[in-house]
Amino acid sequence: MSIFKFKQFNIDQTNSAMKIGTDAMIFGALIETTDKKNGLDIGTGTGVLSLMVAQNNPSLQIKAIEIEENAFLEAKTNFEKSPFQNQLQAIYSDIKEFHSENQFDLIFTNPPYFANSSKSVSGERNLARHTDALSWKELALKVSELLSDDGDFWVILPLEGMQLLREQLQELNFFLNQEIILFGKENQAMRNVYSFSKTQKQTTKREIIIRQADNQYTDAYKKLTIEYHFNTL
Repeated sequence: MSIFKFKQFNIDQTNSAMKIGTDAMIFGALIETTDKKNGLDIGTGTGVLSLMVAQNNPSLQIKAIEIEENAFLEAKTNFEKSPFQNQLQAIYSDIKEFHSENQFDLIFTNPPYFANSSKSVSGERNLARHTDALSWKELALKVSELLSDDGDFWVILPLEGMQLLREQLQELNFFLNQEIILFGKENQAMRNVYSFSKTQKQTTKREIIIRQADNQYTDAYKKLTIEYHFNTL
């Protein structure tokens, strides 16, 4: 059994295709939840982002969508064993088929990010890492449908994928609010975190370096994730 320990909850990721890494840890810590009431996690995987976001805001109710059955079952179990089970609902569904009477004021996703690249032998891993099952256009259209006028959409992607998704969102009259460039080490950009909304706000841009040259975590990373890491960094 593969268990990833956090300060306030544990993640069983034994059967999930994609395991928890630095991406999830830093992205979950960056998502802003102030004054948010209804959240939607697209492609929840093990449920780690939903659990981190729920920990950050005890008033936030979150629906977590997952298309891959093993991942859905693990997310459901992880939610039920956590202190935040009353805030979380795992839903076994393709996001393209998901509809809601109410819109969400917070949507977040760590989506498939390999388009037109070679695939692994694992069908579950392909679903988690490739855009075949959910194109950038389909994702943008679904976010436009489900996000409230005052809501925020958070996403983490490599630069190439982010440019493609950003183009689709701009066509739907979304505005970029925040751009956070993540560096594995100095001068080694690895991911971008963006926040979009339907209303124009002042755009902010910043950088976060995760590790120093000696491979130790930076103070910035430690400060950002201190409420989540089980072990002292």
